[in-house]
Amino acid sequence: MNRFTLSLPVLALGTALAFPVCAAPLSQSLISDDISQSSLPEGGKLSTVSGDISIGTSDGALSVRTVSGDVHVGQSKGPIDVHMLSGTLDVEHASGAVEIRSASGDITLGHADGAVSIRTMSGDTTIGHATRDAMIRSVSGDTSLTLDAAPQMRTVDIGTVSGDMTLHLPHGFGGTFDIILKQRRSDTTLPLQQSLGLTVQLGDWKKESGASEEIRTITATGKVGDGRDHIIVRSVVGTLKLVQD
Repeated sequence: MNRFTLSLPVLALGTALAFPVCAAPLSQSLISDDISQSSLPEGGKLSTVSGDISIGTSDGALSVRTVSGDVHVGQSKGPIDVHMLSGTLDVEHASGAVEIRSASGDITLGHADGAVSIRTMSGDTTIGHATRDAMIRSVSGDTSLTLDAAPQMRTVDIGTVSGDMTLHLPHGFGGTFDIILKQRRSDTTLPLQQSLGLTVQLGDWKKESGASEEIRTITATGKVGDGRDHIIVRSVVGTLKLVQD
């Protein structure tokens, strides 16, 4: 009986060593101090009011909240969710899905291997390399998006009020285009630049309710290559440049 009783702690210790407890995602919230983490093996939830946030690598789901702090992420292997007001955001490489909500800060995403969803007010948005679905909404900020060759069909949906848009397409790109832009009569050039052979139609000049000058609608549609990807662009007074690299 004594030998059996004494062996229980030894058994428990052996079980703990054989099955180590996984580290929990980091949860850290500060006001004005900065947050800096070189590695987050399980991801985490980080928030500040005015402090900056810097993450080297996050292997799990990463959630970031800040009012005016700047955010830098070297590599996010899991999904990343960022909400901010006036700070800037720089993500070098995101392997998982990306969701960003921002008011006035600039957004830079170097590589995006997963789906991207971005909503911003006046900040500029730059995505260097995107291979999956992308949805971008902006009021007055400019947008620059570079598409890489994709392993499967994707949808790229860009909408802005007054921001200028540039879409870089890879060599051999195939997609169908659905573009609706607006042009003010005072603008001397068309808001669309493209050499893809899209069919462009110019609407009649009309003075819309509350508008100070006449505006016409410009549509551009067509199929390029195999037509696999679906490109949707909507703008009120912004411009669109389509560039095939």
